[in-house]
Amino acid sequence: MSTAARRMLAAAGTVAVGAAVNVATGVLTQKWSLAWWLCTAVVVVFGGALQAWLTRADRAAARRQEVEDVDVLGGGLTQRLPGAGEQVVRRARVQGDLTQEQGG
Repeated sequence: MSTAARRMLAAAGTVAVGAAVNVATGVLTQKWSLAWWLCTAVVVVFGGALQAWLTRADRAAARRQEVEDVDVLGGGLTQRLPGAGEQVVRRARVQGDLTQEQGG
């Protein structure tokens, strides 16, 4: 599922949860202004938490290391990436070893 689709699904779920809180509060208390305030609070807090979680997940998935246009004439080149991500070396001249390590 794409990032945009996940964000739209999270936004729709947030609105649905907020609407359910609004209706439930209004029906149970008959205080509709209280219901609207609770609905707004739920949408802001729940929606903000979901978007923060999605942003963090996207950052972890999109980690990338790039080395480009380098000359290493007296040794080797090592890239270390803890966790998932992509490592790229382009247009590099390395006289020693080129090592790419990944994992955590």
